[in-house]
Amino acid sequence: MASRYTCPLSELNSSHVFEAGGKGASLGELMCAKAPVPPGFVVTSFAFQKFISQGDLKQIIVDTIQTLNAGKIDLAQANQQIHSALEVAAIPDEVIEAINKAEQTLQAGRVSVRSSATCEDSATSAWAGQLETFLDVTPDKIVENIRSCWLSLFSQSALSYGATHGYAAGQISVAVVVQKMIASEISGIGFSVHPVTQEPDIQLIEACLGLGEAIVSGRIVPDQFVVARHSNEILESIVGDQKEALWMGSDHSKPKWQDLDGRGTKPKITSQQVIEYSKILARLHDHYGHPIDTEWAIEDGAFQILQARPITTLANEYDQTLIDESQEWQFLVRRPFFLLAATVLPFWLDSKHADKTLGTHLNETLLIQDDTGLFNLFYAKKSLDAYMEHIGNLLQNERAHLIEILKHALGLYDQGYARIDRGLEGFDSLQEIEDFFADIAQHTTVFPAWVLIYIESNQIQDPEVQALSEEIRSHTFYPVIERRILEPLAIKTAKTLGFSKPERACELIVWSELKNGLVTRDLLESRLAAVEAGDRSIFQVIEDQETFHLVSQTGYLLTRLAKQRQLQPASHSHELTGQVAWPGVFRGRAHVVLSLDAMGQTMEPDEVLVSIQSSPALMPLLERCGAIVTDDGGIACHAAILARELRKPALIGTQQATRKIKTGDLIEVDTYHQVVRILEHDQSS
Repeated sequence: MASRYTCPLSELNSSHVFEAGGKGASLGELMCAKAPVPPGFVVTSFAFQKFISQGDLKQIIVDTIQTLNAGKIDLAQANQQIHSALEVAAIPDEVIEAINKAEQTLQAGRVSVRSSATCEDSATSAWAGQLETFLDVTPDKIVENIRSCWLSLFSQSALSYGATHGYAAGQISVAVVVQKMIASEISGIGFSVHPVTQEPDIQLIEACLGLGEAIVSGRIVPDQFVVARHSNEILESIVGDQKEALWMGSDHSKPKWQDLDGRGTKPKITSQQVIEYSKILARLHDHYGHPIDTEWAIEDGAFQILQARPITTLANEYDQTLIDESQEWQFLVRRPFFLLAATVLPFWLDSKHADKTLGTHLNETLLIQDDTGLFNLFYAKKSLDAYMEHIGNLLQNERAHLIEILKHALGLYDQGYARIDRGLEGFDSLQEIEDFFADIAQHTTVFPAWVLIYIESNQIQDPEVQALSEEIRSHTFYPVIERRILEPLAIKTAKTLGFSKPERACELIVWSELKNGLVTRDLLESRLAAVEAGDRSIFQVIEDQETFHLVSQTGYLLTRLAKQRQLQPASHSHELTGQVAWPGVFRGRAHVVLSLDAMGQTMEPDEVLVSIQSSPALMPLLERCGAIVTDDGGIACHAAILARELRKPALIGTQQATRKIKTGDLIEVDTYHQVVRILEHDQSS
C-alpha cells in the first residue's frame, strides 16, 4: 500500500494501522474474519501527511503542541492556532482525485465518515469519542467531512487525551474511514470479556433503538445482556428505559434525536438475537486472539459489524486464577491494615484456641487490597454461617458459658496491655506472639463483635449480654499491637537484612514468611518496586495453604465478588445507585457540570465530577477529578471507557445525580456497594 491516498477496506488487515488507523485496520481484519462488514474505503494517513506537508503547516502543529506541553498556552489557544492554519489550507488535488475515484467505486448513496487515528483502538488506548464521526453523508460532502475529521485530531479534548497518553508531536496521525451507511433499526455494542468484572468467559452486550451513537454518547440507558461465552446462556438481562433515539432522516440531514413515546421500555432485541450476536462475538474473539469491544447494527434483520478494537483496560492478570472463586466469599470489613498486620488476621480465627472460644475453625480467609490501599476482608460464607449458628446456640442453651467467655475478655485487657507495653521483650518466640494475638483477638474482638451482630440481626433483647459485648468492643488492642510489636519486628528484620527502606517493611512482609525466616533482602526490594509501581496485594488462606500475589489491579475482583455486573436499587434516600465503570472508593466535594464541554470550567483533584453524560469534550475535567458520576450512560459510553482508561472510580447511569447532588456537597463514590452517598449538603448554596 505504498503511499496510496485511499485503499479499499477489503485490502486491509490489522497490520495496516500506520496507514489506515486503528479503526480502518480493524475493519479490514473483520473482513478477513468473514464478519458482516459494510463495504468502504480508507483515506490513508499518507493523505493527511500530504495535506500537512504543504508550506509550514506541520511545523505550526509541532511548535504549537510543544508550546502546549510546556504550559505556555492552554488547550483553547493550541486548538485555535492549529485550526486557523488548517482550515484555510487547500487539500492537494491528487488527494481529492483519489477520494473521488474511491467514492465512485463504492457507489453508496450515503456514507459514514469516521476518523481513524493511527494510535486509536490500540492495546492501551481507545481514543473513545475524541475524534469526529459524520453519519448519513452524501457523496458531495465527503471531502468536506474528511477535512473536519483531520482537524478533530487537534480539538481541545483530543489534545488533552493525547497528552495524557504520552503522544508527543509527530507521533500520531489520522486516517479516515468512508463506509456505506447502515440505516440502523437497532444498534449496540458487544464486549467479548466483561469490561468491569473482567470475567474471562462472560460477554456484555448492549442494545438500543436507532443509531449506536446513542449508546456511546451516554445519552440513553440501553438494554443490557450478560452472556456466558461458551454456553451462550443469557445470565442476566435488563431492559433500559430508552426515552429517545437517534435516527437518520430521509433528506440526508444530520441524524436527529426523537422522543420514543414509551416504545423504549420494551426489549430492543430478542433472546435469539442476543445469542446470535454472542456467537459472532465469540468467533471474533477467537480470531483476534484477545478480548475485543465491538459496535454493531441491525439492518433488514441482519447484523452488521461496524467496529472492533482491543479492550484497553483489562488487568494483566484478568484471566489468571488469583483467588478460589468456587468459595462463596462473604465480605466482612474494610480496614487500613498494612500487609504484615493483615496477614496475621487468619490466625485470629483458625488456631489451636479457636474451638474453645469460637466453636469452629474458619479455615478460609481472603484479603484484597484496593486502590486506596485498604484491605477488604472476606471469609467463606459456610464457615461464617456455622459460627453464627454456634453463637445462637450459646445464647439459647449455654448463656452462662457465653457470659463467662465475655467476662474473660474483660480480664484480658489489663494483662494484655501490660505485656504489649514490654514490646518484643515480652515474648520468647514468634509462635508465642502469634498465639497471644489469637487469644486476644478471639476474645476481645471477634467473639463480642459477632455476638452483637447476631443480637442485632435477630432482634434479640438481652441487655446484659449486649452491654458486656459493647464494653469489650469499646477498646481495641490492634493499633497498639501494630505499633509496639509488629512494626518494630518488621523494621528490625529489614535492617538486619540491609533493606534500603526498613520503615516500609511492614507493607511488604507476609506474617508466615516472617515467622518461618523466609524474608530476604531481594524479596523486600522487589516487592517495594512493585508496590511503588502501583501493584496491590491479594492474600488467601484455605486449609492452611497460603497464596500471595502482587497484581496490577484488584478492583475488578472486588466487583466480581460483589456480583456487580448491573444496576442495583438504592436502599437509602441519601444514596444513588449506578453501574460500575471503574472500581474504587473516593470521597470529595461534588462539582456539578451541566454543560457538555469544559469551556470555562475548572476541576480539582479532590473533587467528584457530577455530570449528565461526561462527554469526551469534558476530557480536561475528567483528567483532573478524583471520581466520576453521571446521570446517563451504559458500560460502553464514552464516560465509562475514559473512566476505565484514567482509572477513576466511576458510577454511571444514576439517572438523577445532577438533580439530587449540588456543587459543594460532600459525597462518597463507593463502587463496591454501587452507590453514591450524599454525606453532607453544602450549606453555602
